[in-house]
Amino acid sequence: MKNIYKLLERIKQRPGMYLGQRSITALLGFICGYDFALAENHILVEEEIPPFRQFHDWVARSYKWSESTAGWKNIILKEVGDEAKACDVFFELLELFKQRSPVTKHRVFFNSNHQRTGTIFRYSYIDGIRTESPLPQEIRIVHYTTDSGFYRFDISPSGEISEIGYFETEQLAMEEVYKEFQISLDEWEALDNQADAT
Repeated sequence: MKNIYKLLERIKQRPGMYLGQRSITALLGFICGYDFALAENHILVEEEIPPFRQFHDWVARSYKWSESTAGWKNIILKEVGDEAKACDVFFELLELFKQRSPVTKHRVFFNSNHQRTGTIFRYSYIDGIRTESPLPQEIRIVHYTTDSGFYRFDISPSGEISEIGYFETEQLAMEEVYKEFQISLDEWEALDNQADAT
């Protein structure tokens, strides 16, 4: 099974069979083991829409936490106070989270005039070696329905999509792009109705 949402749907139906008990801690342990097995065996997974990696931040904002470093498991458990109930609440929140649809609000394509300013550095690790990330060929600012903020996605020359961060406003996202590449506001193309952005 290569889609986390399909897997979680199975667990929701029979948590005892998959987790041993109805527990949000056991659920997180199962998901971490699943992710580890995929990575160890170099198994590519289907891209989820919305990306499950956004769930930490979304849960934190849902509960009005100032940041998400505690992780969705600890946030829900702290708010609910019971392992079994927290497991149930996880699935309730997950359904709300999955109802979000991405809409591209703005995008900009890179050209030969766009270069890094040197104020922000982004790296990736290839075979354990830190390598500067390539210049994107496109940057998108995406809004998810039911959310209040915006996400920045960079699209590499090979077409790989990377989530860069969450911003309270489109203006803040554009300001970061300006700091990084000096792309001005008038270079952005508005796409108010383009769905399935990522």
